[in-house]
Amino acid sequence: SKGFGRTWYRKVQRINENMAQQTSRQLVDFALAEGADMIVLEDLKGWRPKAGKKRSSLRQRFHQWLHRRLATLIEHKMKEAGGKVVYVYARGTSAWAFDGSGRVKRHKTQYELATFQSGKQYNADLGASYNMGARYWAWKHKLTRRKDGQASGGKRSPGSPRMPVTLSTLWRSDEAPNQCVA
Repeated sequence: SKGFGRTWYRKVQRINENMAQQTSRQLVDFALAEGADMIVLEDLKGWRPKAGKKRSSLRQRFHQWLHRRLATLIEHKMKEAGGKVVYVYARGTSAWAFDGSGRVKRHKTQYELATFQSGKQYNADLGASYNMGARYWAWKHKLTRRKDGQASGGKRSPGSPRMPVTLSTLWRSDEAPNQCVA
């Protein structure tokens, strides 16, 4: 019926807004305390979860998460403090190992654990944050011409798969300073 659960939805919306306000303030305060003048975020604008049916819990959780509101608040608070926010391409940041060993395998029960092909286990979000920072620095140092998170393929055909930019891309560029990794 019309208006069913309106009070509960309004209450949940205000709780989410409060969490976004507090989280953004804590992130910006931490960044400024550490001397950062820039925050790098994933560009999730327009992203939709693929898994689940029309009314699945994954879709519900994603839409209640207020990711755009959180990013907007962080952007406004950093701008007010004199810093800026940079967005990087989001695809594959947690799916690829930051050490360059390839795709990671997720644990079946603890999905936040990622096992690299070398056997090491890390938190998937930690690896994703390393790869997000690496994508920004690779773009900043012109190791890639695009912001899509992949190193350019050189003279390869455009249909060939490319390795996405990970932290190991920056490590390789430091080993060979006169050569371009792209």
